[in-house]
Amino acid sequence: MLYSLTKKLEDPKTPLLGPNLKALRFFGVLLPDKLNVKNGTELGLAVVPSWVPWDKTKFSGYIAASLFQSYATIFGIGWISAFDATAIVIVVFFRVEIEVLRNDCGYIFGTEESAVDEEEIYRRIKTCHRRYVDLIKYTRLYNACMSPLMLLYMFVCTIMLCVTAYQFTEESSALRGLMLGEYLLFGVSQLLFYCWHSNEVIFASKDLMQGPYESRWWSSDVSRQKEICMLIHQFRETIVFTAGPFTDLTLATFINIIKGAYSYYTILKQSKNQ
Repeated sequence: MLYSLTKKLEDPKTPLLGPNLKALRFFGVLLPDKLNVKNGTELGLAVVPSWVPWDKTKFSGYIAASLFQSYATIFGIGWISAFDATAIVIVVFFRVEIEVLRNDCGYIFGTEESAVDEEEIYRRIKTCHRRYVDLIKYTRLYNACMSPLMLLYMFVCTIMLCVTAYQFTEESSALRGLMLGEYLLFGVSQLLFYCWHSNEVIFASKDLMQGPYESRWWSSDVSRQKEICMLIHQFRETIVFTAGPFTDLTLATFINIIKGAYSYYTILKQSKNQ
C-alpha cells in the first residue's frame, strides 16, 4: 500500500504534485528510500544495529526486526532512566539533608524570643552530631557503590561523545543526524546531571559548618561553647562523590570530559582529512 502510494505521488499527473513531493521527501527521511524494503532491493533503516535470526531484507523480516528493536530500546531506556533517576534523587536527598542540618544547627540555642534550657541544648547538640554521623555513613556507602560505575561511565562517555559528534558531522541523512543529535544531547545531559548535583553536595557540605556559627552560641556557658567548637570541627569534612580513585564528580570534571571528547573528535577529523 505504501509502495503504491509512493509510485502514485511520483506520477506527474497527480494533483498537488508540489506539496505531495515535499511530503514524500519528508517521509523519505523517516523511511528507507521510496520504501524499497518492500521489494527487497534495499535494507531498511534499523532502530538500532543488531542481529536477528531471520532475513531483514524482506519486508516482513524488516517489520519484525523493527518491532523487536523498538521493544529492546524502550526497555533499555526505561531501565537506564530509572537507574539514573534513583541515583540522582539520592544525591539530591543528601544535599537537602545537609541544608536542613545546617538550618537546625542554627537553632540549637533557640531564638531570642524562645530560649531553651540546658538539657534541651544538650539534646539538640547530640541530635545534630548523630545526624551528621549517619549522613557521613550513608554518603560513603553510596559513593562506594557508585564510584566504580561512574569511573566506567566517564571513560565510556568520553568515547561516546567523541564518536557520536564525529558521526553527527559526517552524516548526510537528516533522520540519522537527528537521532545522533538526540543521542549526543542525552549523553551530555546525563553526565551533566551527575556532576551538577554532586557539585551541589560539595558546596552544601562546605557551608554546613556555618550552621553552628549562626546559632546563639555566645549566650551559653563555656562548656556548651566547647561542644559547639567540637561540632564545628567535625563539620569541616567535605562530602565528595568520586569516579573511582582518579577524579571527583564536579562541574570541572564535566568540562574536562567535554574538552577531552572534543580533542579526540578533532583528531578524528584531521586524520580523515589527511
